[in-house]
Amino acid sequence: MRSLAIPLVVGALIAATSATAQVVPTTPPGPTRADPPLRVTSTFRAAVEIAPTQAVPDAAAQEKARRALYAMAADECAVLSEIYKSECHLTSLQIAAPLVPNVQPANTLNATATYELRPLRQPQTR
Repeated sequence: MRSLAIPLVVGALIAATSATAQVVPTTPPGPTRADPPLRVTSTFRAAVEIAPTQAVPDAAAQEKARRALYAMAADECAVLSEIYKSECHLTSLQIAAPLVPNVQPANTLNATATYELRPLRQPQTR
């Protein structure tokens, strides 16, 4: 009788120490916080026309170069949106003429544009 009692006791101990696995989600169900936007910075340059008799560009030439930079910045946003399959927003555009001491004014304007890209929103299906 004693030989039967030992296997029963061992079997009971094994059954008492068995474990089951359960996966518990670490994030709560429902909407989660959106990912931060991807930021992209681009630099552009446009030439400012200077007549041979002028020392500095006139206002019309500077306006034409500025408009060219605005167009470049807008085109870049469209390209980024297509490449990254995202919504693109131009968040900052800075235009400046390079200043170099003791040198004739430059005939270029430089622009630095900053964009925010967010993934396209998927239509909700019901």
